Amino acid sequence: MAHEINFVIAGIDLAAKPKNPSGICLFESMDKYELFTLYGDEEIVEAVNGKNAEIIAIDAPLMEEIRIREADRILKKYGAMPPTMPGMRLLVKRAKKLVRLLNGVVIEVFPTASAKILGIYDKDYRKMMKKIGIEARNEHELDAYIAAYTAYLYKKGLCEEVGDKEKIIIPKKI
Repeated sequence: MAHEINFVIAGIDLAAKPKNPSGICLFESMDKYELFTLYGDEEIVEAVNGKNAEIIAIDAPLMEEIRIREADRILKKYGAMPPTMPGMRLLVKRAKKLVRLLNGVVIEVFPTASAKILGIYDKDYRKMMKKIGIEARNEHELDAYIAAYTAYLYKKGLCEEVGDKEKIIIPKKI
């Protein structure tokens, strides 16, 4: 089954604080991707914009005003944490700043929900890596890969938007 694409998709598993690791995936096809663990906003922006990513899928709440959204309520069954929690508030603020620096279409994704819907979820990230056949240095890179893969499915019309005004993209249940 051919999965060739002729554009770059970026997946970002964003950490709330720059001192903590963020996973980055630059995805060109199922077997052509790069995984990174980066920290600062500048290096994340440089990596993503440097590859001219067409779609950028971020695992972080993308919102102007911190509150619980309809999408958060819907995805709670998959383990979504409310953006009003202290650590999540930091993540929202960092994501808002980062999105303004990125070129390309930015979408919000939730890799845990994607993995559960796709039937690849496992609490042990190493087992999930084996299921999908990738090598990642940590769970952040794995989540970035799943974020990028969700964006790939989105581009192919195989996702749905959850929520009202601010939407989170998840794979369609097959």
